[in-house]
Amino acid sequence: MTRTMVGSLGAVSTVIVALAFSPTAVRAKTPPTFNQDVAPIIFKHCTECHRPNQVAPMSLLSYQDVRPWAKAIKAKVHAREMPPWFADPRFGKFANDKSLTQAELETIEAWVDAGAPQGPGSAPPSPHFADGGWSHPSGRPPDLIVELPIDWKIQADREMPNFNLYQPMPLDEAKVAEAVQVLPGNYAATHHIIVDLVNLPSGTALGTGPAWPGGPITSNVPVGGDKAKAFDNREDASAAAGMGMLGFGAYVPGGEVRAAPPGRGVLVRADQYKYIKWNLHYQATGRPEVARPKVGIWWQQGKVTSVEQGGRFVTEISESKPLIARAGTKMVFFNELLAPIPPNDANWTVTGVAAIRDDVTLHGFAVHMHLRGKSMTYVVTYPDGREETLLHVPKYDFNWQRPYELAHPVKIPAGSTIKAIAVYDNSAANRMNPAPYKEVYWSEQSWDDMFLPGARLTLDNLEKAVEAVNQDQ
Repeated sequence: MTRTMVGSLGAVSTVIVALAFSPTAVRAKTPPTFNQDVAPIIFKHCTECHRPNQVAPMSLLSYQDVRPWAKAIKAKVHAREMPPWFADPRFGKFANDKSLTQAELETIEAWVDAGAPQGPGSAPPSPHFADGGWSHPSGRPPDLIVELPIDWKIQADREMPNFNLYQPMPLDEAKVAEAVQVLPGNYAATHHIIVDLVNLPSGTALGTGPAWPGGPITSNVPVGGDKAKAFDNREDASAAAGMGMLGFGAYVPGGEVRAAPPGRGVLVRADQYKYIKWNLHYQATGRPEVARPKVGIWWQQGKVTSVEQGGRFVTEISESKPLIARAGTKMVFFNELLAPIPPNDANWTVTGVAAIRDDVTLHGFAVHMHLRGKSMTYVVTYPDGREETLLHVPKYDFNWQRPYELAHPVKIPAGSTIKAIAVYDNSAANRMNPAPYKEVYWSEQSWDDMFLPGARLTLDNLEKAVEAVNQDQ
């Protein structure tokens, strides 16, 4: 070997040794730590649900909380089961997207593979949430809290229908809510809760009676009034009397708090509607349960420029057959199929159409089906015939009914339509399906099913928006 060759090899060796001990190389081999790398991911994506008084089964607010679950967390994020987010990334961008980036996922996996070290220093502060389970992004408590006046007792093994309880609204003016949150009081036993403002028929008062025909005796149900118009308390007394109602809050499994931006919100018309109606639906868990829900409202602080409204998907088609509304109602969720979903059918389709009569801005979507729900897709058709898919949820999960908030609201001109296309899987391949051998009817129990798409809109014409508000639309 010549001197020149020896000198060259020596130089190369020196470079290799230098690289091996350079700070960059050392950092590259250093595994992620909780304090520096993993905590920011957990706090951003997980702790809204994984904390006390929330739906998730364990708290993840500290290293001590997280460490015992490290391997389970790796498995869940690797399978993309957690955080729960179901929008197809090919269609639309969403402000409340909970999914992990590939880099975040790889950081968690590398951390677990390295033994889930805590690391030096301190983790960043965990997110601040108001006491009691409230989840407003600012961390502040609601401006108004209204609690159901009674504890509702749920038997261990009995089927319960939807039913309504009422109480006076502790407010007598119209205000716009920036955010509304319904806490169920018992996550395991609650199918859903819907909170409306209503009026009761003339001569009706709140008293004691059955929660539903043949149901338990309770307070806070309407009594008296016109006996000829006696109503089943599962239906809405005010709607039956032509008095109208105004919905402003709901709880569904896996839902989240949505705070509207400055100037926008939901109208709470307490100057016209004097009672809160709690539409309650519980399901047996195998043991006696107690629930006492409450609703929290955060008022919009600044000048209000627009009020959110819902798009109504009033034309429904099921496998090319129209849905038929029950006599005397116009509510979408009372519609039922000409025929039930057949046994063992893996792809039963229902389509709803909302006609857009004014220029509007679309802000987000909601999806509600039951255990056979498989997918839902929202497609806007513009007046020139152009179609655009704004949301596709290919794997609907009844336990995580997320709202989908558009990162950039979409302008939709008058003359457009929005279609909601839902697919149901009544086959044995659906692991959530309790009875693939049975026909499935439209009804309120989880083993029945529903088609409840939702779109949130604001009118672009301010004068029409004001007119709509005044008419309670």
